[in-house]
Amino acid sequence: LGWNHPGFGYSTGIPYGEADANAIEAVYEFATKELGFAPKDIAVYGWSIGGYSASYLANAHPDIGNVIIDASFDDIMPLAIPRMPEFLGSVTENCCRKYFNLNNVALLPKYQGPIRLIRRNGDEIISTNGHASGNRGNQLLIAVLESRYPALFKDQEVEDMVVDWLDQTSPVPRRLSIPGYDLEFCKEQLRNSEGPPDKNLGNGLNRDEKLKLAYYLFSKHLTDCEGGHNNPLPRKYFKMPWKKSDDVTS
Repeated sequence: LGWNHPGFGYSTGIPYGEADANAIEAVYEFATKELGFAPKDIAVYGWSIGGYSASYLANAHPDIGNVIIDASFDDIMPLAIPRMPEFLGSVTENCCRKYFNLNNVALLPKYQGPIRLIRRNGDEIISTNGHASGNRGNQLLIAVLESRYPALFKDQEVEDMVVDWLDQTSPVPRRLSIPGYDLEFCKEQLRNSEGPPDKNLGNGLNRDEKLKLAYYLFSKHLTDCEGGHNNPLPRKYFKMPWKKSDDVTS
């Protein structure tokens, strides 16, 4: 099902956060009650500010099967304030929080089902510095990983390495930063783990083992693709999210 936000296309209304949440709820109700889809068979895809709609729905209905967030952000505030005159900072903040509170990072990490985040490496809209390092989707990914595997991703050395990986736009330099990368070791750790969430995953591992496992999970949740914010997503990047069961049964 495709739909337009309130105020977009032929949809009436104004795209305030509450109106957007009500609209996506109506789409969900239609899909489940009128068309008969089971929540576990639903994949939610949200592009740009549609990341808020997808985050809201995933939080409200945690039994949804899959969530894909494309070219979106953690919170609208860090993107809105730099684009307004400095003297309007408090006004911008108040308007964002009262009317356009698109705070994805407060919603999406609560969902523990399969997630894929797609980051456009040339995204000129949701980057605060024009580079991958300033892409506000980075903060959303970090929050998702920390909510699922806190013992691993809140480790300071792992945190620092994740920031370095997010500065890159290719998996090659990331892999080179992990000497002795062992795919089977990572899969074995997941076979013996709980969840997600798994609050203890990573406990008892040494630094190198933590980085190997962190990179594996990082790469399973993030997809980098070329192009700008408004470029159509190439078909090859549209894939269902990774599930832990893919490794547990392999």
